[in-house]
Amino acid sequence: MTRRGGYMRNATDTIERDCDHCEWHAVAGSYPDLIEQYQDHLRDEHPTVWLRS
Repeated sequence: MTRRGGYMRNATDTIERDCDHCEWHAVAGSYPDLIEQYQDHLRDEHPTVWLRS
């Protein structure tokens, strides 16, 4: 099951996130992995936004 938030019900769930500033989309197996991907994306593609987060 793919969830759109931080709560995962079991080990086979995935979690996803879209970027509010572009078409970027990611799916990860854990919330910390997703946040790392999102922060990397913001830092690389939207540095001004990343500095504010």
